[in-house]
Amino acid sequence: MEVYRVMHLRCPHQTIEPFIKGLCDLHRIPFRQYLSQQFSFAFDLYLAIRTSVQSRVDAVLGRNLPKWRLKNACPACTYKLEGEGDLVFKLLFTMDGNDSLKRLWSAKKTPPADGDSEQPPPLAESNARHDSRTVPGDRYLTREEVDRWAKASLEELLPDASKEEVEDNPCTGRWTNMINEVTAKMWGIFDETGVFLVLCRHGFRLVVADMVQSGELSKYPLAVVATLLEVFGEDIGGGYDIGCKFKTTLDRSELGPRARELRFRALVGSFHGHAHNRICQLSHLATYVKGMGLEDLEGCERFFSKSNHLAASIRYATSFHRRQKIIEYLAHTDAFETEQKLSTFLVNNYRQALEILAGIDALHKTMNDQGIASTDVFHQWLEEERAYLTSLAKEPVQETLEMEYYQKLVNFHAASSKLADLQTTWHAYNPQDPSTSSARAPGAKRQYNPETRLRHARETVDRELLAVQELELQLEIGERWTPDCEGWKAAAVMLRKHIGKALKARSQAIRTSLERYNAAAALMSPPRPSLSWDQVVEYAYLADFDLLRDCRQDIRERVWARPSSRLAMDQYFKTERAREEIHRLNVEIKRVITHMRDEEAFLLVKEREVAQSNTALAHQ
Repeated sequence: MEVYRVMHLRCPHQTIEPFIKGLCDLHRIPFRQYLSQQFSFAFDLYLAIRTSVQSRVDAVLGRNLPKWRLKNACPACTYKLEGEGDLVFKLLFTMDGNDSLKRLWSAKKTPPADGDSEQPPPLAESNARHDSRTVPGDRYLTREEVDRWAKASLEELLPDASKEEVEDNPCTGRWTNMINEVTAKMWGIFDETGVFLVLCRHGFRLVVADMVQSGELSKYPLAVVATLLEVFGEDIGGGYDIGCKFKTTLDRSELGPRARELRFRALVGSFHGHAHNRICQLSHLATYVKGMGLEDLEGCERFFSKSNHLAASIRYATSFHRRQKIIEYLAHTDAFETEQKLSTFLVNNYRQALEILAGIDALHKTMNDQGIASTDVFHQWLEEERAYLTSLAKEPVQETLEMEYYQKLVNFHAASSKLADLQTTWHAYNPQDPSTSSARAPGAKRQYNPETRLRHARETVDRELLAVQELELQLEIGERWTPDCEGWKAAAVMLRKHIGKALKARSQAIRTSLERYNAAAALMSPPRPSLSWDQVVEYAYLADFDLLRDCRQDIRERVWARPSSRLAMDQYFKTERAREEIHRLNVEIKRVITHMRDEEAFLLVKEREVAQSNTALAHQ
């Protein structure tokens, strides 16, 4: 039993049946299916005995209290010492969802309706044998703990996204993990659609939750953060691939006030962060976050690359056996991989930080060459970049009004020109000539008479003039613009760039429409001339090539936009993070060494105490 347990945890692909077949081959007997079933029953009993023994050991050691395992999951994170240095983040963790560890929903087949396929409906009655067993321990969040933050309750609490929210968080509508449209088709096939995992920065497993008949909804990270805030309290930071969007969700949820009170910080991992909006990176990217050190917050991705091998053995398992396998795998990985490699993790990070700090002389030389007197300039550059990018998020009100004023002037001049043409046009009337008569021939197109066209032209001029006068009042323009004045020319350039930018953003839709137009034009009789992409967007697209150079704030004039300046700025922030990493490692190394010494002494004392009454238990 123990051989299979360890082999399966080391090689999750191997399930019970091939293991039994291998034993049968060793004993030269034919394989029978009932042997696998008997071994499965015996293996469940074996694991139950192991769990019972571990529970008795935990009780003797005083480690059976609620959340004890979570509070002591990682010695480097949780074994705090007196007089140790303060850390910006008392705990750094990463969380993410993964859909590899799914479990099929064993549903009874129902008669097909209206000729549909025999695929069972999403909520069909299960035909699996009821199993009331539960997995012990506190690694798993219960469905009740997760459903407290369900989408239905959040919709009652949260209004629709406001403009202020979108402006503060440019990534709000950009990222959607495992969107419902993608995962909805599998809800009728799978019951548990994956797991949502939380790791500390050293890789120890904190909590895990099942994603049930859904994608990666916000209720899972909310439930996780609620649990960690309850256990660890203030000053913790959590990395998430859509941490910027989750921050908005958290702030507006029932948990928001508690999270702000305890100074919880939503972060974005280094790998995912480089795909986010630049404004978002300035606030959430690990390189620019004080107290992050060299942590990349991408531990979940590394863990999933290994745990994916477990998928084949749990796809058709019962709910209990699926959780059992996942918990066994997590515990084994903590004990035989993460814990044993903890010292390697600390040493490698220390070396990496020292290598970065070794380049500090080169940074100082670069600063001297560029005339940078203080490192405070780098922080100032970040704020200037943030302000610059924020200003590009939307057109300034002044420029928007000037472009509108220019367009109204163009419309006014066009309407005035048309009115002048109508007023200077002579109309000869000859009752004998049908072309000048007011009578309309049968089948002829209806047209306005000259008096009506003249009246409409005057009304259009008056309407355009009124719009021009209103904008002149808002812009406080004393003398009306003319085509030769600077204001007219500047507004024309701004409007052209604005249109070009919009055309470029919607280029695919324009291309699709252009293809449809050309296809329809070719079918007409006679065929109409086709249009090319260059003809449609030539002027606007060419203007947009130099968007950053010719925009209202020339980015080339900014010191922080120069390549050499940006390299120096990035090197500085890496140096700062390296210093923070060394400070954190000095704290964590002392914690780990002290924990090893205290744990050994504590267990030896307990062994002697228990040995007097229960030798077998003391041996455990």
